[in-house]
Amino acid sequence: MIGNNKKRYISVVKSSYGLSLGSLWQHISIDCADISGDHQFRKRIFFELLTHLLDEKKIKLAANGVYLTGTISEQLDILKNAWPPYPSDDQDDDLDEFGMWFLVKAPAGLVWLTPDGQEVWT
Repeated sequence: MIGNNKKRYISVVKSSYGLSLGSLWQHISIDCADISGDHQFRKRIFFELLTHLLDEKKIKLAANGVYLTGTISEQLDILKNAWPPYPSDDQDDDLDEFGMWFLVKAPAGLVWLTPDGQEVWT
């Protein structure tokens, strides 16, 4: 996504800056609707975007007021391993309508890092 679709990356980051992990997922869904409605495609784009943002030090992942530790890959594996099945009958695994999974089950959330060093916890 990043190399081939830099405009999409910029668009998603701009529209979801300062918002939660669930909002980032929703913005990817909207921005990529013209490419594919495939859940696995969106999931791949989502994790590519998170990898890029972490690598650029624009975000951190945190849980209960504490930053996740380890490599970027290890941090993202925590989210990947907890990712709900799709589709799911459990409303708490919903990713799209109300995004309940991001609110009640996701093992981490986003902390946006501003250019002047401030943190925006979501």
